[in-house]
Amino acid sequence: MEPVGVYVSRARRTTATVLRQWSLPDALVEDARLVVSELVSNAITHGSGDVRLRLRHDDRELRILVTDDSTAPARRRRAGAEDLNGRGLHLVACLSLRWGVADGGRTTYAVIPALREAPPCRRTAKPSSDPTC
Repeated sequence: MEPVGVYVSRARRTTATVLRQWSLPDALVEDARLVVSELVSNAITHGSGDVRLRLRHDDRELRILVTDDSTAPARRRRAGAEDLNGRGLHLVACLSLRWGVADGGRTTYAVIPALREAPPCRRTAKPSSDPTC
């Protein structure tokens, strides 16, 4: 079996290629690549079975869906200052308008604004007062 990073890298590359074919802005492509990295990595590390990535786009939003066979839903954790892991869903939450789980815990999704509205942590140039972002 190949290392997790190989699959995550492939998912990021595929995402960037598809989003550029859809003519989406570069900033959105970069945010989506990071979200895909986190969701795919979590599915490989904490899920089971095959991992599937789906991208859906309309004029308002990009929807990223990552599915595996585990019914244990993804959940945010509080990572300590010295922890090497535990920040992935925090990043997803900061880059997305919303995120959550569906399909009985099998699918984790994130919704990123396609053009106009910036995610909560990117709406101003000022540092966010929200400690979670």
